[in-house]
Amino acid sequence: MLWNDIDGSILFNKVFTKPIEVRKIDIFDIKIDREAATVIISFDLIDELPDNPPPKWTKGYNRCRCGLNCSGVNHLKIEGMSTEMPANITIGMHTKNNEVIIKGRSIFLNLKCSHIQLMGPSVYISQ
Repeated sequence: MLWNDIDGSILFNKVFTKPIEVRKIDIFDIKIDREAATVIISFDLIDELPDNPPPKWTKGYNRCRCGLNCSGVNHLKIEGMSTEMPANITIGMHTKNNEVIIKGRSIFLNLKCSHIQLMGPSVYISQ
């Protein structure tokens, strides 16, 4: 699966000129909204930076932040927590239930939902 193929990837496809595989991320935060049955996962891509940034973006950036907005969540399991959460991610797009699995040394997340939308990207400089 490619980040470029997920719903909402219009900006992503403008700043990345090559296909980017869904594989390694560093989780920044996870927000759960029970009323809207939504989970939003914000993360940095590991070892991937935009190669066609717009001129207004910060020069010298070394991190790329994206997110997944998962709506219609009907299954959620989260284990672990840390101040650093690098992990592998897989996304399965299915007719009725999409699935996101995130596995790292300090985090495990599994969710099933009706829709997944990519958010971002944005860039920043990390020390």
